[in-house]
Amino acid sequence: MSTLYYKIRGQGKPLVLLHGFLENHQIWDAFAEDLTSKHRIIAFYLPGFGQSPLVAKSPFTLAEVATEINQCLREITTEKVDLIGHSLGGYVALAMVEQSPQFFSSFGLFHSTAYADSTEKKEARTKTIDFVQRNGALTFTSNFVPPLFANPAHEAVSFVKDLAIQTDQATVIHYLGAMRDRPDRTNVLQTFEGPVLFMAGSKDTVIQPDALKSQAKISKNAVLKIFEGIGHMGMFEAPQETLACLTEFLEG
Repeated sequence: MSTLYYKIRGQGKPLVLLHGFLENHQIWDAFAEDLTSKHRIIAFYLPGFGQSPLVAKSPFTLAEVATEINQCLREITTEKVDLIGHSLGGYVALAMVEQSPQFFSSFGLFHSTAYADSTEKKEARTKTIDFVQRNGALTFTSNFVPPLFANPAHEAVSFVKDLAIQTDQATVIHYLGAMRDRPDRTNVLQTFEGPVLFMAGSKDTVIQPDALKSQAKISKNAVLKIFEGIGHMGMFEAPQETLACLTEFLEG
């Protein structure tokens, strides 16, 4: 039996929500409330975050994280599910669909990408790992959140920062390595038969909107939405607009 922690609420077709790096399932609490009348929301703590234990094998890959969640999902439901991943959660979602495409009706990349890290990004992650090893996780996690928002003084920054600083050093280091080493998964976009949602912010410094425009052209059944004036945290920066987009996608 899986030891992953998850929260279930609502009624209807299963909808899996995966949080991003240095987050936990609480980022979806307010955002997903309006979805519970038509969807059974399954919000996970990714392995190593919150009450979910870290992957036993270290270092690990995002494919191994995906395997753990897919196995847990099969214990929860036999129905096909919709899957939405934010940032790191999107990387994991792609690996999940790659492993078991028949298990998913649709999936969405919420400020995420199927591309692998660039050489520069890989080098930056390696430097960050070295920084965390030398200085501890808190020095890194306490400064990670504000640049994710188009407005670093946004009222939600303190909430997300409080989540970030709870992350253990081992989790920070191992996920930085797993993200750095993840492969390009545009093959998933090419082969998946169901709808794929791409959501991005025009001021996102982590996931460039132009990269998602290119990926949407690869997918057989893509829905692309770029939200003006927001950064990497659409569920807080434009909650009504992003929720409306997601709702239309799920019901379309």
